[in-house]
Amino acid sequence: MSEPSPPTLDRAYRVRLRPTPAQALMLRRIFGARRAVWNWALAEQAAARARGEKRPGLATLSAAFTTRRSTGETAWLSQLPREPFDQTLRDLEAAWSRFFKGQNRRPTRKRFGTVNAARFTLDQRRAGLVTIAGKTGRVQLDGIGRVRFRVTEEMTGRLRSVTVSVDPAGRWFASVTADQVPAVAALPAERSSIGIDLGLKDTAVLSDGTRVAAAKSLTTKRKRLRRYQRSYNRGRDAQLQALGLDPRKPIPKGTRIPSSNRMRKRKAQIGRLHAQVADARRDHQHQLTAMAVTKAEVIGIEDLAVKAMGRSLHRGFRRSVADAGLGEIRRQLTYKAAWQGRVVSVVDRYYPSSKTCSACGAVNAALTLRDRRWVCPACGVQHDRDANAATNIEREALRRLAEGSGDSPATPRSGGRKARGADACAAGRTSPAGQPTARKRELSYRGAQRRPPAKAEHDVSPPAGEG
Repeated sequence: MSEPSPPTLDRAYRVRLRPTPAQALMLRRIFGARRAVWNWALAEQAAARARGEKRPGLATLSAAFTTRRSTGETAWLSQLPREPFDQTLRDLEAAWSRFFKGQNRRPTRKRFGTVNAARFTLDQRRAGLVTIAGKTGRVQLDGIGRVRFRVTEEMTGRLRSVTVSVDPAGRWFASVTADQVPAVAALPAERSSIGIDLGLKDTAVLSDGTRVAAAKSLTTKRKRLRRYQRSYNRGRDAQLQALGLDPRKPIPKGTRIPSSNRMRKRKAQIGRLHAQVADARRDHQHQLTAMAVTKAEVIGIEDLAVKAMGRSLHRGFRRSVADAGLGEIRRQLTYKAAWQGRVVSVVDRYYPSSKTCSACGAVNAALTLRDRRWVCPACGVQHDRDANAATNIEREALRRLAEGSGDSPATPRSGGRKARGADACAAGRTSPAGQPTARKRELSYRGAQRRPPAKAEHDVSPPAGEG
């Protein structure tokens, strides 16, 4: 009987690229061409639907692109490698597939400057596509040549593809995907389980008492960012006035705004500042998630509605939610736990973790967001809001695992229903019949009578029934 093969996993290696000026110029040409191919394919599909025909798929678009890149005004596409454009058509097909499954929005046209990445497939039949000598490696990219990169870790497994990207600071990176990577041996955990309460003042409060203060990467750089952006906008407005345009009005489509030396300098400073903010935030998130995965075998977290929190009416709250990166923390916890053989149990977002007393289980329905410390009215125990929530999240996560529902984001205590008020999640409570829900608000909005459009002062159309 053959021995079982050792466990493997899929992962990606992110490395810093060092392209030559000629290679960087070619890569930027490919980025712009990818945008043009995406918009062309989307226009072809829209034209087919307008004619009442079936939306052309990947095979049809690929055949049409072969003809397009060799004839007419688009023959310049033949000077660029074909592989990134094939990946673009595959990405468009995948975007439509996710749209019909309800996972994302309908694919739209890409604006100028929004495409800053390209993906190349590594042909497994060719040897020596990736070579490493000490701290320097080289990867062979079709139409580009051998591009140098900095080696930061051993790249094991079977390397499948390379995604080249550039950030606002002008730094080049490559994400090398690999499969059949040998799984590392899991380190022994400090405790069996732990609960994590994510927030904005403290990024995470753990049930063992550990507090991780928010890094607030954007807040520390916000003053300089505002100064650079205002300086750049003043230069842009001056250029618009030189072109005879009003800076207060929308810029006409297709207008080329010349850039002064100071504008280019400010733009580079803004890009470097954004890169520093992203690096600090990413480092903070990786340290937090690595610590949590090392601590416990079972990790309990909440299923936060991060997208809804980002649509709050308060601009400062929206900025804090984006700066915290709560969704990225959950994503990193999920894949790092899988690497280490840990279990992540997700608690339903409507479970009253903050309002439930961790000592007696009573629910304080009168608790508000302003109450950071509170006393249980049933047993008199004093609680810190976040620490109490982390303890309840840990217990709820263990209960869900015991019932076999740890992978589902719906907690039976809330019934998996929408939120119906502040005290709707209390044990044995049901929301009043007239309590508004998200679905009821949507239906009432749809059924409401629309206001007639206001007439402009220059509207001289006759009233209804006249003329």
